[in-house]
Amino acid sequence: MLYRLLAKARYLTVVPVLGLLAACSSLFVMGGRLILHQLWVALNIPKGQLADNPILPTFEVESLQGINLMLVGTGCLTLALGMFSLFVQPLKLPPSFRVGNFHELKGQFANYVILAMAISFLENLTHLPEMIADKNTSGSELFYSGAGMALVTFALLAFKYWGGEKNEASENED
Repeated sequence: MLYRLLAKARYLTVVPVLGLLAACSSLFVMGGRLILHQLWVALNIPKGQLADNPILPTFEVESLQGINLMLVGTGCLTLALGMFSLFVQPLKLPPSFRVGNFHELKGQFANYVILAMAISFLENLTHLPEMIADKNTSGSELFYSGAGMALVTFALLAFKYWGGEKNEASENED
């Protein structure tokens, strides 16, 4: 009886998978809305006002935000598909979504986190002219933000390549 109960307990992972799919859907919708709005803005700028248009800085930032939302949504989708495939039932997925174990799944998700942080830093970098013009800021906020993201990126890459499970191929070489 305990064996059957434990075997059926794997279906509990469907709950976080459904949550990740809901998050993925909302992130795709929000990112798509931002990007479509920016497309609408770009198509409605008069020809003569393109060079000195005050909308351009917000255009860049909002486009990056839309891309970031879609990227995080893709990370959630990858995590949801990988969890379902690993714990509930194997799925026939494209090679970019396939995972062989939980460590690979965490590594794939770490890649999305690193990309999302890079885009977030680029969003912060778009505020550089305002920081330079402001006499009360030294720019250290941008430096500390970048340094913090670099540390987290290094930690995620270190975990991905040196932490966790070893590949069977590397064990055979030893």
